[in-house]
Amino acid sequence: MPRWVPNAISIFRIALVPLWVTLGFLAASSPQRGGDLRGVLLAVLVVLGASDLLDGFVARRYDLTSNLGAALDAVADKLAQIAMVTFLTLVEAPPLLRLPWWLIVVLLSRDLLLATGWAWIRLRHGEVKVRHDWHGKAASSLLFLVVLLAIGGWWPVHIEALSAAVALFVVPSTIAYLREGVRQLRRREAK
Repeated sequence: MPRWVPNAISIFRIALVPLWVTLGFLAASSPQRGGDLRGVLLAVLVVLGASDLLDGFVARRYDLTSNLGAALDAVADKLAQIAMVTFLTLVEAPPLLRLPWWLIVVLLSRDLLLATGWAWIRLRHGEVKVRHDWHGKAASSLLFLVVLLAIGGWWPVHIEALSAAVALFVVPSTIAYLREGVRQLRRREAK
């Protein structure tokens, strides 16, 4: 299998994000159209999720992992998460459910902290080892479920509680990634 395949899948995922946002705004422009587009929004979300699993599987199965691939995967994940949660928080688009405002604050805070740490290590030492750990995957999976439910308009009474569960995974996950960044810095500065 060509080495570029997992990276191409990640780039495809990145390209799906503006499509989803555009469809979301079309849905918001008319409640009737919103109901009609809900299935398409769900389909794009499912393709995003399935292709996320696929690029990781292909990379590991065929030993095509790379720092670039891990970084592209993380960028695709973060772009999709932030774009969808921001949209579902700020835009009134019946029949889609709105997410609580504090969820976007938690996610943006995490991503700003991690991006700043990544840039700091990169500027000081060049290469950054990007690892995906179970807690980050759990937070992403739960967030995927919350976005799926919000798009589907399902379980409106549980959206707030499920969003809180996402935050409960995001906070310790952020701390673990920050500790890993500090560990990488210390190890490289000790050399």
